[in-house]
Amino acid sequence: MVKHRLFLAAPDGRARDAFRAHVLAQVGPVAARGVRALSVDLVDATPAVPPWQRPGEAPPTGGPDFDAVLDMWGEASAIDEALAVVAPMVAGARCASVRVIETVEKDELPRPAGRVAPGVKFLSLITFRADLPEASARRMWAHHAGLALRVHVGMARYVRDWVTAGFDAVPAFHGIAELHFPSVEAMMTRWFDSEAGRAAIIHDVGHFLERATRLYTTEHVLKA
Repeated sequence: MVKHRLFLAAPDGRARDAFRAHVLAQVGPVAARGVRALSVDLVDATPAVPPWQRPGEAPPTGGPDFDAVLDMWGEASAIDEALAVVAPMVAGARCASVRVIETVEKDELPRPAGRVAPGVKFLSLITFRADLPEASARRMWAHHAGLALRVHVGMARYVRDWVTAGFDAVPAFHGIAELHFPSVEAMMTRWFDSEAGRAAIIHDVGHFLERATRLYTTEHVLKA
């Protein structure tokens, strides 16, 4: 089964809240008809002091880069058909459309169809260092997963997506990390197990991470 992620930003001049509502009520259900599973992630405002923010680091400015994300699973042909059908419905939207290989490292979060998944689904769109060969980047990121599982004690679901093909990615990125916390409180207070854990994560990602686009989202499971 193939997985595809479509990131969408509201077209210029269109209210972001209205666009998010359109994606959830109109675009998502249409796309879900032909695929095996589909979720719509609506992007929320970034916390004033994000839990990953380093001491002394300036807080993020401006709004999120995207407003909604469609996560789709199914046969490649069915996903391609779904993308073609919804394309006119999101005309003018800035998008990043990527095919990925999914690795589920942890899954202890119930996500039944027709429900809003609890808590916060955090997505990090990762660009790896330009001087790293692909094999080295993949190996370092896979090794990092063990550390993340030990340190990010509040997360209930952890997924790594390696991007195999990108269509209209703005900007291009190589991987997507998904950390799903069962509540906002768990995200804010249990992102790290300790200050030593925070330092270990910062040190480790410095070996492979060039930059990351971060999104805080609420997941709506349309088709499980």
